[in-house]
Amino acid sequence: MEPDVADIRLALIRQWELVADAVDGIDLSTDSRCSGWTNREVLAHLYVQPYLVARFLLTAGTYKALLGVADNLAGTSTYRQLIDVSARDGAALNKVRLRGPLEEVRPLVLSAQLEATITTLQGPISVSDYLVTRCVEAVVHGGDLEPPVTPDAEAQGIAAKALIETLAVSAPELVEDAEMLPIEEWINLATGRTKTIGPLAAVLPVMA
Repeated sequence: MEPDVADIRLALIRQWELVADAVDGIDLSTDSRCSGWTNREVLAHLYVQPYLVARFLLTAGTYKALLGVADNLAGTSTYRQLIDVSARDGAALNKVRLRGPLEEVRPLVLSAQLEATITTLQGPISVSDYLVTRCVEAVVHGGDLEPPVTPDAEAQGIAAKALIETLAVSAPELVEDAEMLPIEEWINLATGRTKTIGPLAAVLPVMA
């Protein structure tokens, strides 16, 4: 996947900003769409994302990327328990206001060399591809909040395309069916937020 690199950086920043702006207008104790999490846990999970991006950018170099977008997204389930514990710990400390981390990390994201490779928990991946996966994360979890955050249009488009790419690995024959769906519906189905019937039901979600 090679969307315009500037679009990735700017779309991610805009999506984070939308979530940051929404914090004061929601009840943190309300159940979110993410099973087992309230709004507080969702926001605590998103709170650490800019810091993780900054941490991984410190590993940037010219070495070979071994993972792509689809590998990263499909592999998130491996870290489900770690992610859950981290979100609950952050929620207990009320680390829910994304504005602070966003402002700290913004310059680093906007100046990142997107053709470089970084090492994440899953392994080496290009900066460009990793930021695409962060767009998916920010769009999906922004939509998990109650009420949901209306996503940045470009970030939403990047997320939808990344999830199509992930579907193409396991069920390429169904990509055309997925591409016919409205973007929001496709993202919800691809991430298990809603269910469907027919051929797609057997291969979705592509990430949890």
